[in-house]
Amino acid sequence: RIVEASDRMVSLVNNILDLRRLEDGRMDYKFADLDIVTLVKSVSTELKSIADRRGLELRTSLPDEKWLVKADEEKLRQVIQNLIDNALKYTEKGWIRVSMERAADQVLVSVSDSGRGISKELLPRLFEQWTRDSKAAKEIQGTGLGLYIAKEIMKAHSGEIWAESPGEGSGSTFNIRLTQS
Repeated sequence: RIVEASDRMVSLVNNILDLRRLEDGRMDYKFADLDIVTLVKSVSTELKSIADRRGLELRTSLPDEKWLVKADEEKLRQVIQNLIDNALKYTEKGWIRVSMERAADQVLVSVSDSGRGISKELLPRLFEQWTRDSKAAKEIQGTGLGLYIAKEIMKAHSGEIWAESPGEGSGSTFNIRLTQS
């Protein structure tokens, strides 16, 4: 419990620092060719122990070959970690699936879950600063900054991020799309 509280505090401080850097236009990016498949596998593996502890199944459906994108590895890792971590937080029982697809020169990374889902009212505002589901906020720790920061990082990568959900109680899917190098 102490470790989890410490991790939450570190996450909060990092989110606030990132928010300040974004607002001041001082977020530094180090773009290079990056194998996104290896990155997604790495993040999924790191978070699998959390899924196991919570009795959740974390499945991956990833290609075997390299898919290169021009990206800042640390920032893109932060986005993918945020999406999988959110799926873990908002899924009480069931599964999380991390998958990748490629179409033409686009790479799509999707994180789907069998969790609480997202209301139709919240969905359009989900990537705004300080936005959280008011019901979930009472039970689940968070700042409402993670998805906003992820959106800004994806913009800097000339990419996209969006969420889909049939509604409350029906799970959700978060997607990021990048152009291959």
